Amino acid sequence: MNTMKFIYLLSLAFIFHGPEKERAMIAFAIKDPRSAQAIFNDRRQIPVLCYHNIRKNPGKEDLLWISEARLNQQMKMLSDSGYHTILPDQLYYYVNTGATLPAKPILLSFDDTHAEDFSMVAPILARYGYKGVFFTMTVCIGKNGFMTAAEIKTLSDSGHIIGGHTWNHPNITTVKGKEWEQQIDKPKLLLEKITGKTVNYFAYPYGAWNDTAIMELKKRGINAAFQLTGKQSEKEPLFTIRRLMISGSWTGVELLKRMEKIFPKND
Repeated sequence: MNTMKFIYLLSLAFIFHGPEKERAMIAFAIKDPRSAQAIFNDRRQIPVLCYHNIRKNPGKEDLLWISEARLNQQMKMLSDSGYHTILPDQLYYYVNTGATLPAKPILLSFDDTHAEDFSMVAPILARYGYKGVFFTMTVCIGKNGFMTAAEIKTLSDSGHIIGGHTWNHPNITTVKGKEWEQQIDKPKLLLEKITGKTVNYFAYPYGAWNDTAIMELKKRGINAAFQLTGKQSEKEPLFTIRRLMISGSWTGVELLKRMEKIFPKND
């Protein structure tokens, strides 16, 4: 790298971000010749958990439904086991630069804009000093059973991350032409207006993705995207980050066992 360019990057990083961000920017400036998949595979697999419907008494508990009490039990087990939550930016810099993460990192995600994300999930996370990412579809904002714009902003202001999850939850592999504006552009702009922050992360509805979707997300400034437990893209692993759907039938102990199976490199 040109010496003057290196000094320039170093100076900017120090002025605006401090020592830790400085290291990340320097690592970005020095291009790693390996493929994205090789770099991704070289990193420890960070557990990413995916939750959907949290209710006081859901009647049934499975991969889509979990009770408030069970969620609390699972979060307590994670906390007692020494896990620390991270946010998508931390995962992104870790994968790209090897930036330091806390001991036993984990990323918690909650999909679909449910009202209980604000009324139940956020207080439980706060109890354990945890933060999460809330992947938000926008068609339902303010409707019965879903979060309001004010609640979404409160989550964001409290240190949680608001991510994109389309307008009305289609299988994104079927989206074509001008539909991308409706499903990605407009929701992104709306969430940014609500939170006052850039939306950099996205979760695929149903976990479904294809190369076209990755290309469209990258064109729109998305840094990384999350699927479920399907196969990752060899060329774009950061746009097919795996998430484990969490069942309401799992005890805290069962959750830890499932995490160890799906994310075997985790310490």
